[in-house]
Amino acid sequence: MFLHYLPSIFYISFVIRMSYLFKTADINMIRSKAIDLIKTFNEEEFRQFGLYTESPYFNRELIQVKFYELLKKYYPEFKARTFTKEQVYSKLYPGKTFNDGIMRNILSKTLELAENFLAIKQFRDDEFNHSLHMLQAIAKKGNDKLFGKVEVKAAGLLEKSQVKDEMYFLNLYLLNNEKRLFSKNQKSSLYFPDELLKSSTESISLSFLIFMLRNYTDIANTNLKMFRFEEHASLTEFEKYADSEVKKYKDTEYLQYYYYSFKLAKSQDEKYFFELKKIADLSHLKFSERDRRDIFTILTNFCYFKVNSGDLNFRREHFQLLRENFERGTYKGIRNYVDHINYLNVTVTGLDAGEIEWVEEFILKYKPELDDSNRENSFNFANALVYYKKGNYDEALNKAAKVKTDDLSYKHQLKSLYMKIYFEMNVIEPFYSHVDSYRHFLLNEKHIPENTRNSINNYVNFTKKLFDIKIRSSAKDFEIHKVRKELLESKAIVNKLWLLDKVTEIENSLPG
Repeated sequence: MFLHYLPSIFYISFVIRMSYLFKTADINMIRSKAIDLIKTFNEEEFRQFGLYTESPYFNRELIQVKFYELLKKYYPEFKARTFTKEQVYSKLYPGKTFNDGIMRNILSKTLELAENFLAIKQFRDDEFNHSLHMLQAIAKKGNDKLFGKVEVKAAGLLEKSQVKDEMYFLNLYLLNNEKRLFSKNQKSSLYFPDELLKSSTESISLSFLIFMLRNYTDIANTNLKMFRFEEHASLTEFEKYADSEVKKYKDTEYLQYYYYSFKLAKSQDEKYFFELKKIADLSHLKFSERDRRDIFTILTNFCYFKVNSGDLNFRREHFQLLRENFERGTYKGIRNYVDHINYLNVTVTGLDAGEIEWVEEFILKYKPELDDSNRENSFNFANALVYYKKGNYDEALNKAAKVKTDDLSYKHQLKSLYMKIYFEMNVIEPFYSHVDSYRHFLLNEKHIPENTRNSINNYVNFTKKLFDIKIRSSAKDFEIHKVRKELLESKAIVNKLWLLDKVTEIENSLPG
């Protein structure tokens, strides 16, 4: 019997020993900022970095060239057991005793070379910026013909820009300013090119305005997202300035786009929503990826707050925006997968808009595009929401029970769904027990921002108030009407429209 188990025992011993050796080797592998940075290089960048390192203009230390040649063997993972300081050093300096100080210097110099390589690559990849710096250098040499040639090239590159944003106008200012200064210096100290000066001033003004409108739009949207409704003096002062200045540039579409974005976020006036939708039609104005994402966020945020204030018309607007985002193929943004929050947001919004059949097709169609870590949880949760909407509460509970995650966004949404299901089923003990659990979760979860915590707490408290009224046989009209009034006056609250729907249902159930 003992001999029968010997092979297994030796095998286990061997595996344990080899695991230890691999673990030890892993601990000793070279770890440095230089290697971490080079790991991010794609194959072409890594090849170019080699050419950069071999150039005497940028690097005169032959040991760095030799080190790069060694790195080729380990790129891109740099995880081999031989990739240790001692073994690499022995290949760089055969027969010499290991010197940690020298190895640290090599790695430090490698980091410096890698950083400079990326800076130069970025500079060369930006053709306009490269031409502008060339123009500045030629201006110092006073070469009229060459200046004119490079200036024409720079202007051509700038006009090719599809997006006329704040950087476009800043670059236009820099180019015109270089032309103005060169012309002035070449002619006389009395020469003052008015047209160039006017153009430069207008360009820098537009760049500043768009930049400030973008920033203040972000501030205003953040205030709404975090349920902060107090007036900010800086926003009010900037609004006065923007109202006055934007009138001067009515034909600059990009400026108008951000002006309406700012006004919508600041005032929450729906007229700016429709103006923004009009000007943001992608067939008439070209946007960068960031712009498409930003304008979508601005419009959907507004819809969310209109719906949350009880305006049912914006349920449909919200849904249409989300659907168009997917139909246009812009839903992934910079990711190569569907974000699970976006997936669930579309599900909830579609169900609120009464598009149950469309939502069921959406859930199935985009399930494969979810990232692996969230796919099954998102799919089960989305189906739980559909079953809840259909009134199949038992199946909704079954699907919700399959969602297993520590993701904070799921935890809140799951607790909300359970509370709604227990509310609809009129199960007293589970409902009150869950409300208590929900409150403890909000109290103990430190990662929830305070303003968001308050808005969810208000939602839980109102739900409990409605349930108290709902299960009592002696509910009075004035009680439910009082809750409706409080709800409508409350700003910092989530799921307000669902609560208002429940108020209406209770009102309709009361006797004559």
